Amino acid sequence: MDNYAKAFLRKKILRLVKRGALNEKKIVLFGASVFSKEIKNCLTEHGLAVSEIIDNDSRKTGTECMGLEVQKPETVLIPHDDNFVILILSGGYYREMVYQLTQMGYVRNKNIFILNFKTNESATVLLYIIARTIRGYVTYKKLKKCSSEKRVVFIAPYTGVGDIYLTGLLFDEYIKKNKISDYVFLVVSGACKKVAEMFEIKNTIVMKPTVTDDIIGCHHFLRTDWNIVILNDGWLGEASQWIRGYKGLNFEKVFRYFVFGFDDSISHKLPPQMDCRKEVDELFRKYSLTKGKTVVLSPYSNTLFDLPDDVLEAIVFQCTELGYSVCTNCAGTEKPIPGTAAVFFPLNMAITFMDAAGYFVGVRSGLCDVISSSSCKKVIFYEKEGFFYRSSQFEYFSLKKMGLCEDALEIEYSSTIKDEVLEKINSVLN
Repeated sequence: MDNYAKAFLRKKILRLVKRGALNEKKIVLFGASVFSKEIKNCLTEHGLAVSEIIDNDSRKTGTECMGLEVQKPETVLIPHDDNFVILILSGGYYREMVYQLTQMGYVRNKNIFILNFKTNESATVLLYIIARTIRGYVTYKKLKKCSSEKRVVFIAPYTGVGDIYLTGLLFDEYIKKNKISDYVFLVVSGACKKVAEMFEIKNTIVMKPTVTDDIIGCHHFLRTDWNIVILNDGWLGEASQWIRGYKGLNFEKVFRYFVFGFDDSISHKLPPQMDCRKEVDELFRKYSLTKGKTVVLSPYSNTLFDLPDDVLEAIVFQCTELGYSVCTNCAGTEKPIPGTAAVFFPLNMAITFMDAAGYFVGVRSGLCDVISSSSCKKVIFYEKEGFFYRSSQFEYFSLKKMGLCEDALEIEYSSTIKDEVLEKINSVLN
């Protein structure tokens, strides 16, 4: 999903919220897909939760998606229940899905809501394409103004700090190989800029995600010969996005092969470490944390999944009982797990902070990439049945498979192994 698609999704859900269409309803997602997390994130912004996930694909039946069991539509929706609201976001089958639901007695625009672009929105979409093409053209020309024609515009279009970290590992070798001396590096958040600065990447500019999308969209739409490098493992519409996970093509390999054009002989170049021991010591004093015996919980992820609250609370209880201090890594509006302090540390201090803490327990996120070289003991969770294009989340994002970390305990989580998970964490702590 590009940033415009995410923005449209938010607007559609906001309209439903304002209409009261989702109030006191049991919300069902039709389709366990890569879009599920985006829909859930939008609903969470309004204090709403997903009750059920359904899918016609028998291969997904009985698996878990975001902590919920994926079920057949008829299992959940029969007998008819007027309190159900079914949300659909599907590339090619939403008409068949709507027909299936109407045969069960559910009514479009009452129980069934399509989050796809509608036919009557085509004019609006066209205007957006024209407007963003113009904005992209103007923005690119401003970036190139007063610079050499050889200036390269690097664009990191997503907020994932893991993407920037992978870029940084290979960036220096890339600009040397291609003899690039003049460039600008566009990112879409302050956190991404921090990671770029860890690798001493110069001329880093923060832009709105929709603006970077404008430049890329204009570049593709007009088929320009602009000197642009898109730093993502498969931009929307590019064929490479659909082979993610195919025959072992993991996150790192797709970046290596398709973004930078390197083979396996090129080594990673880790970022130089800044001396921030005094600042880290101050954080440990401020939050009454114990050096070498602190567990940092990282329960949030933009792209993948979140651990259930009861599992997180059980982890906190277990760690506390063993005499560890426990904190939750929080940024922005993120809330700490009950019984823990909310701690924020800048990403350029993350490795030093984690070295001092000693223990990391969290879901797979970009922070895991950033701290992959830390000496702390790491427990990282992946959704067991979480699909990511042609592979599982673990197969695509595993730190070990990516060659970033050999000593992390990586666990594919499902609700059936909760006790086993707690035992594994206990073995790491003891």
